[in-house]
Amino acid sequence: MRNYYTAIQFWSYALLVVCLCPLAVFLGSYMGWPRGAAPLLLLAPPTVLAAVSSPRICYWTITALSVGSCFAETYFRTDIVKGDNNYALSILSAAVLIGLVLLIDVYIGKLKRTLYQIQQQNDELVRQLYESQKESFANLQNTGDADETKPRQPAESRDTPAGEVGVNYPLLLLTLQDIGRRISTNQSNESLIPTVISTAKASLQCEYCQVYLWDSKSRSLKNALPVRARDQLNYRPVPESGVAAWVIEHRQIVMRNDAEQDYRLKRILDDDPHMPDAISPLTVGSDLIGLLVIDKVDVESPTIGRLLYILSNIYALGIKNSQLFKRIEEMASRDGLTGLFNHATFQEKLHELVTQADAQSSQLSIIMSDIDHFKSFNDTYGHQAGDFVLKEVARIWKTVMPEKAIIARYGGEEFIGVLLDHEYSQAMQIAEDLRETMENCPILFEGQQLQVTASFGVTEFKHPATTTNELVRIADENLYKAKEGGRNQVIGLDPNSARKPRI
Repeated sequence: MRNYYTAIQFWSYALLVVCLCPLAVFLGSYMGWPRGAAPLLLLAPPTVLAAVSSPRICYWTITALSVGSCFAETYFRTDIVKGDNNYALSILSAAVLIGLVLLIDVYIGKLKRTLYQIQQQNDELVRQLYESQKESFANLQNTGDADETKPRQPAESRDTPAGEVGVNYPLLLLTLQDIGRRISTNQSNESLIPTVISTAKASLQCEYCQVYLWDSKSRSLKNALPVRARDQLNYRPVPESGVAAWVIEHRQIVMRNDAEQDYRLKRILDDDPHMPDAISPLTVGSDLIGLLVIDKVDVESPTIGRLLYILSNIYALGIKNSQLFKRIEEMASRDGLTGLFNHATFQEKLHELVTQADAQSSQLSIIMSDIDHFKSFNDTYGHQAGDFVLKEVARIWKTVMPEKAIIARYGGEEFIGVLLDHEYSQAMQIAEDLRETMENCPILFEGQQLQVTASFGVTEFKHPATTTNELVRIADENLYKAKEGGRNQVIGLDPNSARKPRI
């Protein structure tokens, strides 16, 4: 009882009734209404709301306050002659309030009894289902023991339905061991997801299988693989409604046959008529990784749900490990501040691209830049401002450079980019766009505008550089000339002018 009376909801209704009582007195006096009319009009809504949304002891306390307000009006109204003790209308108003609450109380009690009966029926159905499954499992074991004492019959002569055949646990364990080995050897989703789908189809004997990955930030599902024509399903899980939403919320497997017999899921199934044979959550601990959707199961078996549960856990661990492995790779290959490739990764990718360009006789250019007077940002505004400038400059590079360009933080305040299938003149134009964007877009840091400019050096593969070291060295030389020549400019070597620098 003490917990009920300390609830904010109870005190909110009580305060509302107390505040409306003086208003009822004023309204009754001003309008000349009969006794009890104003309290009934003003106090009936909060009393009814309290009866609908509060515990029983609370809403009867609120009702008592409202009834008391009906009688308190008599003592405070200025238009009532002293000595007039006619309380008939006040009693009538109080009776109306009590009657409303009694009706709501009776209806809520009846509703609770109905819900209790439904819950009891559900518990009884669950108990019967459990006993039935337990008895079926015992019969299967007895059948298996009896079969061991009988001579084996050819597989063709057996007429036993598939659902009554005992589980071959040694074969099942070997299958799960093989699946675990194949999952653990695939470290990327590109090779892991096809393995998940193929092993699920083979183990669950289903025709269709899809994996959808969960994005917790956008709360959306994405097919882990590009959908091919032969893999298309009639069903696509929607995280906002239907069975998929229920699976995401409760993190439980839903099989269509079970959902059709469960009154709790029957309503959801009516809203999602194209549900496949089963949807299983892929979870690791409390983290949702995605959903496993299977359809067109060839053989109905009582063990399909257990096998799906085991496989889902194995698949979830494999996908989680793959995601962690990818994240570690990203952290090892990228600069932690700007998100661009680091120096070592850039050298590896540049070597691969130069080898490819040499073999295919394709064009390749390099842009290298250095932020002008960067040391002054750290000295004047602090290192936090310098870090912020580096991140903003990296953002400008990612915005201006082509989508397929390789961009890296070469070291300190130096940035470098590789342009595939771009000749020298195109690289010069992109470098000039970068220079103008930095010059015309002041960086706002903690209310202060920081003017940032940069110097650029450009070179092209085989004009004259023929190796990765020469490419970087010539671009760095041109960058040095740009800084010596006054900064905030682009200098490259025109391949048609025999190493003649131009601005």
